[in-house]
Amino acid sequence: MLYKNIAIKAAKEAGNILIKNYNKIAKVTKKARNNFVTNVDLAVEKAIFKIIKKHTNHSILSEESGKIDKNSDYKWIIDPLDGTHNYMHGFPIFGTSIALEHKGEVILGVISLPLLNHMFIAEKGKGAYLNGKKIKVSNIKKLDKSLMVMDSALHRNAKSKFTFIKKASRKIFRVRLSGCAVFDLTTLASGNADEYVLFQIHPWDIAAGFLLIREAGGAITDFKGGAVDHYTKRFVASNSKVHKQILRLLTKN
Repeated sequence: MLYKNIAIKAAKEAGNILIKNYNKIAKVTKKARNNFVTNVDLAVEKAIFKIIKKHTNHSILSEESGKIDKNSDYKWIIDPLDGTHNYMHGFPIFGTSIALEHKGEVILGVISLPLLNHMFIAEKGKGAYLNGKKIKVSNIKKLDKSLMVMDSALHRNAKSKFTFIKKASRKIFRVRLSGCAVFDLTTLASGNADEYVLFQIHPWDIAAGFLLIREAGGAITDFKGGAVDHYTKRFVASNSKVHKQILRLLTKN
């Protein structure tokens, strides 16, 4: 089976489980302060693992189970349920992210937003797609015409985030915090948002989304404009046309 088909099959099964259990969570476990896992996170992860392991002997990196090293050049990077807190509250923005890395480079990314019936797929060098239709980033060129999505974990790095929000609000009227990184990444890739600033993140949240944005024509860098990969902790993503303007906001006193 083609790797893309494996990822799509796994994402569809994940979506089925998420829809079936929406507003029906049976158990919530506290992993750390402000960090929870539900029985649904674990059920989705288990289902994805079953499909991947049936067809491959690749390594896996997943939010809930961590690293599973198979000494392979291929690694699946998985977030079974991004937006767990949203899901716990019945807030309808959440999804599943599945990426395939080959020798350190992401070559395939699939993101499912099941309540929206959105399936995003990107392959290295082959473009980005939503439900089979090619997508691209927006053509907005000025910040005052743009919509920004932003890191919503305000309890972490709060001072830096609020300082940036204060500066950004002078230039950008439209700022949105969704509580779901994979949703934010897809909005940028599909042209519904124009920039995304994130101060702390994990690879399973962004691996698929990074490829999606790049294949849709977007730009992703660190806060100084330097190159980053999906193991970065903070980044700026944009439609590329407003990228330098956002970087100036981040460095401006």
